[in-house]
Amino acid sequence: MTEERGIDRRTLIQRAGALGVLSSGGLSALLAACGGNDEEAGGATTAAGKAVRGGRAVLATVDKPVNMDPADAQLYSSLQVYQNIFHKLVNVDADFKFIPGLASKWTQDDDTTWTLELVDNAVFQNGEPFTANDVKFSFDRLPEHANGIFVQAWKETEVVGPHTVRFHLSQPYGAVPATLAAIGDMVNEKAVSSSDPKLHPVGCGPYRMAEWIKDDHVTLERWDKFFKPDKPYLDEVVFRAIGDESVRLTGLQTGELDWIQRVPAQRVQELESASGITSSPGKPYLPDMVMFNCSKPPFNDPRVRQAIAWLIDRDEVVNLVWFGTAVAATEAVSPPNPWHTGENPYDGGPDVDRAKSLLREAGQENLQITFAGQPQVATQIRTAEVLRSQLAKAGIQMQIQNYEPAQWFEQLATKKYDLTSTYWSATLDPVHLYLPVCYSKSPWNFPANQNAKIDSALEKFAYSTDDAARKAAYPDVVMAVAEDAPIIFLSNEIQRYWTQDSLHGSVPLPSLEIRAEDMWQES
Repeated sequence: MTEERGIDRRTLIQRAGALGVLSSGGLSALLAACGGNDEEAGGATTAAGKAVRGGRAVLATVDKPVNMDPADAQLYSSLQVYQNIFHKLVNVDADFKFIPGLASKWTQDDDTTWTLELVDNAVFQNGEPFTANDVKFSFDRLPEHANGIFVQAWKETEVVGPHTVRFHLSQPYGAVPATLAAIGDMVNEKAVSSSDPKLHPVGCGPYRMAEWIKDDHVTLERWDKFFKPDKPYLDEVVFRAIGDESVRLTGLQTGELDWIQRVPAQRVQELESASGITSSPGKPYLPDMVMFNCSKPPFNDPRVRQAIAWLIDRDEVVNLVWFGTAVAATEAVSPPNPWHTGENPYDGGPDVDRAKSLLREAGQENLQITFAGQPQVATQIRTAEVLRSQLAKAGIQMQIQNYEPAQWFEQLATKKYDLTSTYWSATLDPVHLYLPVCYSKSPWNFPANQNAKIDSALEKFAYSTDDAARKAAYPDVVMAVAEDAPIIFLSNEIQRYWTQDSLHGSVPLPSLEIRAEDMWQES
C-alpha cells in the first residue's frame, strides 16, 4: 500500500476502524457440514433451569458505539450492539460449528457457486418481509463500504426465487461460510434509503432500537416478529459504555448492572469465588499484536523487526499486562480454535544476543523508536511499557507518544507511526486477519509491507475450497508472516463475561458476538 497524503475522514475512519472491529469469521467445512444443524427452540432447558420470557438486562461494554450500519463496521463496541438488531445468514456456536441463521440451508454447487435457502418468516423492523432481494442488496452495497474487504471474491449475487439466493464468486474462496458469519448482517433497501443507516438501524434481528443517547446508552426492545419462535427471552436490553474497569465491577456488585465485560485483571481469581456474581467460561478469542510501519526506517529492514521478535518475552506480557488473563500467542488464533498450528520461528526466545547480532547487521546498534499509544487504553500503554523494558536489553530506546483515538488512527492510516500495538476481533477463520492486514494489495495493509512470500502463502490459503489444502497451507502463512514480522503476535486475551447470578445464557462465542437473544432472567 503506497503512502496516502491528505486522506479524507471517511476513508480514515473506515480503514482505521478495521483494527478493532469485526467480531466474526468462520472455519469452512472443517467444523460443520453446510446447512446442517437446527438451533434450539425457545424455552430451552439449561443447567440453571428452563429459560423464561420477560425481564430487562443492563449490559456494560468497554467502549461507546459510533455507527450502526453493518456495512461500515468500525469499533467493536458498535458491533456488540447492532448485531442484536440485525441478523446474519449464518451463525456460529460456542463449539465452532456453523448453524443456520437467516439462511436455513447452504450448499456449495461448485468451486465458485453457493446456493442458500432462506427462512420465509423473517420481518424487518419497518414491516418489510425479508427476501432474497434483501440479501442481494446487502451484498451489492458492501464493496463501497468498509466491509468490502471481506467480499473481494464475490462477483454477483443472483436472486433465484423469493427465498433462494445464489452467490457467484470470481475465484474459489475457502471462507464463504466464515464470511457469511462475519459480515452477513442483512439490511433492507427501503430502510437504508429512507434514513441514515449509521444512526437509524433497521434489521430483522431479535431486538429493535428504541433509544440511543450518544455517549451514554442504547436501549433495545424485543422485536415480536423475530423469526425464531419464543426468542428473544428478555423484553429489553440496555447497553451502557463504561470505560473504567472498577466502575463496571462496582455496578455489577451493587446490582446496577447485570452483565459486564472485563473486570480488573488482577482481581479475576478473587472474583471467581465471589457471591452474587457469576463468571462465564474463559476463551482466548482476542489476539493482541505489535504492528510495525514497514514503509520507513528503521522498520523497512526486516532484520530490525526480527530483532524485536527475538527480544519479546510473551510470558512477561501475559503476566504484567494481563495479570494472567491472556495466553501467549504466536499466531492469529489459540486453542481451542481448530486452525491453531503452534508454529513459531522464534521458539527459544527471548534471545538478546541474537537480537543484537541482527541489529548490528542492519546498522542499527543505537536504535531510537517511538511507540504510538492511547492513554485511555490501559492495556496498550502497559504493553508499551513492558516492551520498552524488553527492547532496552538490546540497547533500543523506545519513547511512548500518546494520541487521542482519532489521532492514533491517523498515524496508522497515513503511515506516520513507527510501531504500535492493537487487537483484532475477526479471527474465527484466520484469513480474516491475515488477508486484510498482511496482504500487500489490501487497503487495510496498515504495516505497508510488501512480501511476495506472504502474498503467495495467503493466496493458497484463502483462494481454495479444498479443506485439506487450506489446512496444509495455513502453517506456511503463519511462518511467512512471523519470519518477515510486519506484525508480531503477543497474546490472546481470554474473553470472560461477568453477570448477576440471575442472568443466564451469556457465553463467549468465537465470533465475539454478545448474543442477547439467548440471555434470560431468572424469575
